[in-house]
Formats: sequence, C-alpha cells, structure tokens
Amino acid sequence: MDMENYFRSQQVSLQWAPVLRALAQELGEMASPQDLQKLFFSAGARFAGDTADRFEGTETLVQLEERLNDLWSSLNWGWVELTETRGVIEITHQAAPLAEAFGDEALEWSIGLLEGFYESVFKVLGAGDSMVVTGLPDESSGMTVRLNFGR
Repeated sequence: MDMENYFRSQQVSLQWAPVLRALAQELGEMASPQDLQKLFFSAGARFAGDTADRFEGTETLVQLEERLNDLWSSLNWGWVELTETRGVIEITHQAAPLAEAFGDEALEWSIGLLEGFYESVFKVLGAGDSMVVTGLPDESSGMTVRLNFGR
C-alpha cells in the first residue's frame, strides 16, 4: 500500500465507512447527480450556518483561510488554500474525506457539500447573491477538491 492510499483509508472512521458507501450507492440509485448535488449543497449550507460565528469579523482572505483551517483541523477534514486570481477566489480543499466517505464516483455530487458550505461562509461575510461557489469535479480527485467563488 502506498502512502496516499494509506492516508485516504484513514480519512473516514472505520465504523462509518461501509455505511456511508452503502448510503451513497442507494442515493445514486434513487436520485440524479444534480438532485444529490443540491441535497449536499443544502447540507453544507446548514453546516456552515452552525459554524457561522467562527467567521464573523473576518476582514482578509488570509484571516478567513486561518479560521477555516482551524475548523477543518478540529474535524480532521484537511485544510483549505484560498487564492484570489482575476476576480475569482480559487478554493483548494486538501484531504477532504468526500471520496473516501462516498466513493470516487460520488465526488461529482458530494462536492455539493463544500459548495454549500463555502458559499454560505462567504454570504456571512457579506457576499451578494450573484456570487456563488462552483465545484470543479473535473479538476478534483481523491482528497483534492477544487472550487471557485465568483460571478
């Protein structure tokens, strides 16, 4: 076993991994990827709402990255890098356990969890409704999830 596969296998609790995989398979048979993405977006937004107080008063992208990483570290959800490029904030979430929890094939829709989370955090900080987070499943794999925040 190589280091990446070992690390990936440690991302989800052994007691939950088989249950989450089975759940993902059932969900995949019951709903379209678009509907599942919307469901996970809503769950991510709800999760962000529960943690919103952590981000209030954030004034810079560096501060936001630090506060996000404090949260992710406390949950064993990896870390995030935020980079502003051409009016878009590129979000690179490393060691996200989505693929491990739901399977690589579910990343297309499970990425919605992080879309909803990050978009809600930016709205807490004052972003308007025209600003959205968009997952980039074609640029994401395994434990690396890439998203953009912008118009």
